[in-house]
Amino acid sequence: MNTGYNRLYMLCLLLAAVFSCSCAVQLRTEYKQPLIDQGELYFYLQPLPQEMLALTFTISDLSALPKQGNAVPLMQGELRINGSDLVDKQKRLLRKTLPPGSYAGVSLTISQATIETEQGEVDLMVPEQPLRIELDFSILRANSHALFLILSPEYLLSEGFRFTPRFVLAKPHQLPKNYLGFISSTNDNLITVFNKRTMEVVQTIHAGVAPKGMALDQERGIVYVALAGEDAVARINVDSMDISGKIKLRFGDEPSELALGPDGRTLICANTGSGTVSIIDTGSMAEKERLSLEPDPAWVVTGRNDQRAYVLHPLSNTVSVIDLSARRLSSSFTLDESPLRGALNREEDTLYIVSHFSTGLQSIDTRSHRVGKTIFSGGNAVSITVDPKNDLIYIGKKNGEVAIVDPSSGMFIDSFPVNGDAGFMAIDGETNMLLVLSTSRDVVQKFNLVSKSEVSELFTEAGAHALVVMGEL
Repeated sequence: MNTGYNRLYMLCLLLAAVFSCSCAVQLRTEYKQPLIDQGELYFYLQPLPQEMLALTFTISDLSALPKQGNAVPLMQGELRINGSDLVDKQKRLLRKTLPPGSYAGVSLTISQATIETEQGEVDLMVPEQPLRIELDFSILRANSHALFLILSPEYLLSEGFRFTPRFVLAKPHQLPKNYLGFISSTNDNLITVFNKRTMEVVQTIHAGVAPKGMALDQERGIVYVALAGEDAVARINVDSMDISGKIKLRFGDEPSELALGPDGRTLICANTGSGTVSIIDTGSMAEKERLSLEPDPAWVVTGRNDQRAYVLHPLSNTVSVIDLSARRLSSSFTLDESPLRGALNREEDTLYIVSHFSTGLQSIDTRSHRVGKTIFSGGNAVSITVDPKNDLIYIGKKNGEVAIVDPSSGMFIDSFPVNGDAGFMAIDGETNMLLVLSTSRDVVQKFNLVSKSEVSELFTEAGAHALVVMGEL
């Protein structure tokens, strides 16, 4: 009887162990696999000229032309290009995995074209043969590549009824560094580089698996990217637009958010997978210290002068204060509300925090850690940034709004709508613009901070997580 009972007991323990192991494995997030033996092409149609306003055409085939071998189809089905929708607006036509090698250009077939007249829509004759658009380019293994299709405004119509477009292909070209912005897209393993003035994509970088939080060293021209699916941090050189190194962390760390110390030599990395914080020396590209703090380190705040970092832990309602010089936890304090995102004011004597469920903005004295006056800002807060020029606080909402708080009066003073959630925000000090990333719509909107009006927008790739821009305040 006892023997049978013991066997049953051991069987239950074994099943429990197997179940526990399977649950532990499932906790590891599933991410898109990295490029290994293939390359990836992102193909963009550049903004159409005004002459295309009344024209529409259909692309029935678009193929890459290897220098050796047969054409490689890039798309399935047909693609309709409506001039009125794309005048002065860039559009990504496709994303395609391609075999590595040398290519001579692309072949493009137009099956239909129309023009809108006073009498209605009129069909046009289209080119009988596929258009061969030549440009030597290479697809490299485990790399992302961008190509840009440009339509000339001249000779779109001939004889009044023939659609005779002239296309050229272009590769990414180098822009002044102060024009650039970077968007991390977790689902597509991509860093999208864009022109912050025109809001157009200029380059794509396959940084690694599941890029999330970023930190920008503007002085040295370096972008650090947390790679949650690789347990690593990548370093992108802004001048060369390539990965100049990776910092390998421990298995299961799943780094998610980054912040750079004021001297640019210390990088603080919140590892949501292991519930730890890594302190990284950017010169040696090595983890110098590893801190086991409260669970769920979800956000890191650093200033421009103070050698302290603030780590927000929503699960425990805690803020950890790290001494960056000593690389250790100096103190911690608990809040009444769950801290989600935070930002420092200009003097760095006040830390502002938005919470998961609170309708108020919490202000914390960074010297005493005492919670000051709570300012009503409405609910649904998901992001926050402070303009150091005037100390105005911008709070991004999940329900499609940006609220503005004036801390000098302690009041909510204004708001303006955005399309989708305001999941991430950055202020471009050079142009006095607010860039708002909607993580639900994968789109970046640019707003004039004076008029609060939208200037332009840029659609990005799936799983958009964060953005940084040169000239950011």
